[in-house]
Amino acid sequence: MNDDSEIGSRGLPLFRILIGGLVWMCAIQFFVAQVVVQAAWTTPFSLATNYISDLGNTACANYPTGGQTYVCSPLHEWMNLSFFAQGVIIIIGTLLILPLIRRGAVTGIGVALLLLTGLGMFGVGLFTENDNNDWHVYSAALQFITGNLALVIVGISRVTTGVSKVYRVGSILLGVIGLAATVLFPNGYHLGLGVGGMERVAAYTFPIWLITSGLLIAIKIIKKSA
Repeated sequence: MNDDSEIGSRGLPLFRILIGGLVWMCAIQFFVAQVVVQAAWTTPFSLATNYISDLGNTACANYPTGGQTYVCSPLHEWMNLSFFAQGVIIIIGTLLILPLIRRGAVTGIGVALLLLTGLGMFGVGLFTENDNNDWHVYSAALQFITGNLALVIVGISRVTTGVSKVYRVGSILLGVIGLAATVLFPNGYHLGLGVGGMERVAAYTFPIWLITSGLLIAIKIIKKSA
């Protein structure tokens, strides 16, 4: 991101950037939706053994077929809407804050990764695990990889010039943790967290970063405008 002096000297569209930060903060809906949809279950739900996608499963049956985990999500449509909405939040927020991002090949890759993450979330919401598992898995894998990789690039590239070292290091750390979890959980390495727990490590690093970044952007613009 550009530093405070550049925000003023380049006459950046502050209101647009502020809205972008606020949009990114709306990514908290992803967590709220999970709590609400999970609470509606009348059958056992475990953060350790159930996938996030089980909340969007449209059937009431053992899943995967032949498995021993019974999945029945009464508010599945709300979870799938949340997945889709998260994609909108990522893409729209990213486009709105573009004036704040330095130009360059590396930062361009970072922006492209953010947009691909949004597209991945669209796919997760459109293709449920029980209706079209292949495309659901492809979409989930896409957003796990691109989202966490984007955090690493944000941390090491000039896109973050002008922000604290803590933010840069935190971005890299979250990205590395998310990428590691993305590799571990489908290969059966759950480190005592269960498959659902390790999946959530892979899935949660990016939205946590998105919400935090949106808040920091909003605070910076409000202070600059005061």
